[in-house]
Amino acid sequence: MEEERYIDNGDGTITDRKTKLMWMQNDSYNVFKRFLVFSAAKKFMVKMNEESFAGYNDWRLPSKEEAHSLYYREKEKSIQDKYEMALYIDPVFTEGCGYDTWTNNTRGKITAYVFSFASGTGGHKEVDDTLDTSVRLVRGTMDEDAKATLGKIPPKKGMMISDQR
Repeated sequence: MEEERYIDNGDGTITDRKTKLMWMQNDSYNVFKRFLVFSAAKKFMVKMNEESFAGYNDWRLPSKEEAHSLYYREKEKSIQDKYEMALYIDPVFTEGCGYDTWTNNTRGKITAYVFSFASGTGGHKEVDDTLDTSVRLVRGTMDEDAKATLGKIPPKKGMMISDQR
């Protein structure tokens, strides 16, 4: 029998055995019932660290690769987002969340990279833009072997490959 990839730690966190990362089970939409601009996502991160959420104070925004690591390319597992649309992440995560996440990948002060759990793609968008964006915080360091198996994140339709940086 294959070992489950994700462990529900029973404290609002999920540990990914493949990447060695720990994720918040809820995203910011589950917490606030509203979407966030990038600066509010960073304030949420600070708040979770000040409160030592689940006993930790090193929560951060994920990199685009870390966010991508949650996505099921074969779409064999899914949950429903707040709009009851399929997100291709493990059912161990809480349903009713936002469909994408802000990441720590920025270009200056103008844009930040957003990864979609619905499409498995991502791209930069204005940091002051909400457009249904939430954040799922993470802690830890991604396992290098796992990082090598992830593959490239495809661009959103109509985006140039250079927009993925």
